[in-house]
Amino acid sequence: LESDKNGIKVFTRTDATTGLKMARGDGRINRSIAQVLPCVEEAAIVLKWDDSIDSNTRVEECGEYTVSRSIDKKKTFVTQRETVLASKTFKNDDGSYLIIGRSVETPKVPETDTYVRAYIYIWAFKLTPVAGDENKCDATYMMFLDPKGKVPTTIFNAFVKGQAENVIKLKTYIEKQ
Repeated sequence: LESDKNGIKVFTRTDATTGLKMARGDGRINRSIAQVLPCVEEAAIVLKWDDSIDSNTRVEECGEYTVSRSIDKKKTFVTQRETVLASKTFKNDDGSYLIIGRSVETPKVPETDTYVRAYIYIWAFKLTPVAGDENKCDATYMMFLDPKGKVPTTIFNAFVKGQAENVIKLKTYIEKQ
């Protein structure tokens, strides 16, 4: 447990092989899954609450998967990162939704010298209905990525906690709507 604020718990764990931290954020959002789901799935809406992203565009649909490209905001002394993510949404029998993805390569987004292509091992949001209150849901966010390039592990690991706090950002955004 790294932190617990505003009802959102942030957990991290260090990967033994890479030394990179994985992150998870858990918390309750006072909105229904139907209200929250588009805020996680739609690239344009994600830009409204995730302040770490400069651009987020849907690239293509590949069967049941959506491929999107995100470019992180410029940070001092670090080359901007881009990711190309294939994600899919699953509706479970218990009424929960799991949106899960990982990095992919596509000829529609070739690598360039402008950005460093980070590699996402896993990215996921799980939205679970709260029993007895359809106007609330529990949200879990997970991410494990390799930033690639020349970012010291200690600098990257400090950034990871902020990624898990995406549950706080999403909660704040959606509850103001």
